[in-house]
Amino acid sequence: MKTIAILVVLLSLYGAGTCSQPVAGMEQGKTVATVRAYLDTLEREGFSGAVLIEFRGKVVISEGYGYSDVQNKKKNSTRTVFDIGSITKQFTAAAIMKLEMEGKLSTEDKLSKYFGDVPTDKSEITIHQILRHSSGLTGTVGRDYEKITEAAFIDTVMRSPLRFRPGTDFSYSNIGYSLLGIIIEKVSGMPYEKLLYQKLWHPAGMEQTGYTRPQFRDDLLATGYDNEDNVWGKPTEKQWDADGPFWHLKGNGGILSTAEDMFRWHQALLTDQVLSKGAKAKMYHPKLRKGEDSANYYAYG
Repeated sequence: MKTIAILVVLLSLYGAGTCSQPVAGMEQGKTVATVRAYLDTLEREGFSGAVLIEFRGKVVISEGYGYSDVQNKKKNSTRTVFDIGSITKQFTAAAIMKLEMEGKLSTEDKLSKYFGDVPTDKSEITIHQILRHSSGLTGTVGRDYEKITEAAFIDTVMRSPLRFRPGTDFSYSNIGYSLLGIIIEKVSGMPYEKLLYQKLWHPAGMEQTGYTRPQFRDDLLATGYDNEDNVWGKPTEKQWDADGPFWHLKGNGGILSTAEDMFRWHQALLTDQVLSKGAKAKMYHPKLRKGEDSANYYAYG
């Protein structure tokens, strides 16, 4: 699916001299004008999305480009609600870190702590390895919007073959993040979306982010298109459970949000309002696998 994408651009504009000297107002204005001209060019080439640019704490560009609904010529804006896809994973990771902050779990916990009858090959997989896509779990075990119960999903995952011995390699796994979503529910005693809203989104002022809780206005929801520009539709038109997607997608993708809310998330992460300094350090800079270095690694989420 080719979903119309959110683009949140955060710029620090500096002069051509030393990096410690901010550009003068005139030069800043010229730079912003250049960026606007570039974005206008992108729009003419077919870019559809929302762009929000900050300079020194002030939003200098907040614009929609292209259409959220091509057939009805409905323009995008920074209030347009997009399917953010796998950007969802950072929220699952942040929820795990929040629960670790509260002493309710550890990233060193093993799957066998949270699930019964875990096969031997998966019993030693840790939350850390799932967060880093080093668990060896396969990528998917079904289609995004395929109906499945939690029990059936867990059973299917546990019966699926591993790609490699846990912790020895990297392989992107959506189902790993869905398992994390289930762990979040088990540990917190709350539905996944409710936990994320209570612990992350509401404190950050993000009232237009979630699966079903925001009760999104239909006229603000972007329509998705496939690679041949055929109408894919809106996520809310797909087969969902009562509280969002089924577990093939929940926890690893499908969250809906706006450029404005994603900017609020960025602002919250600049403080200790949602996650502590230590939690963010661990999320951004996890312990490296063999062969990785500080210039090339996958952070949590």
